[in-house]
Amino acid sequence: AVVGQLGDAVLLGGLAAGAIVFDVVFASFNFLRSGTTGLVSQAFGREDTREEQAIFWRAFLVALVSGMALLVAAPLIVAGGIWFIAAEPRVSESLATYVYIRLISAPFALVNYAILGYVLGRGEAGIGLALQLILNLSNIGLSIYLGLWLGWGLEGVAWGTVCGELIAMLAGMTIVLSRLRAGQRIGMA
Repeated sequence: AVVGQLGDAVLLGGLAAGAIVFDVVFASFNFLRSGTTGLVSQAFGREDTREEQAIFWRAFLVALVSGMALLVAAPLIVAGGIWFIAAEPRVSESLATYVYIRLISAPFALVNYAILGYVLGRGEAGIGLALQLILNLSNIGLSIYLGLWLGWGLEGVAWGTVCGELIAMLAGMTIVLSRLRAGQRIGMA
């Protein structure tokens, strides 16, 4: 919606194509959420706090390393996206701009998958929902602010998403670290 307000179909095409690239790349890492959820729920059910913590930190490490690997692979991801989409040169240029900026959020986004898996595995769906609200509302607000109000356009929307992922990760890590430090058991909510 923000990019549509800019009145340039090329930018909208680049954003749409970039979103397809991210759907493919990030969907490949859904195991971080689903696998973490299943393993944490088993440990939670056994009241094995140490195992809960170990599962989270393993998922966190896999997310962080994978996110950094995606950053390093950015040129290949962009080239593959451009090849796959096979759009006109200006759309491909917009796609590349969007994807390069958005890939900066890869470590944050993947850590968010691990955090979400952890809280869902503990039966804290309300916290998971709150974190998703933080992510989406900050993304929307920052995309509007950076993309429209500051006039950064497509780049502003991409940076808004990067910042939204970072804000959600920081909020999630604050919650998870408080749980891990306390070693507390929260009832099924």
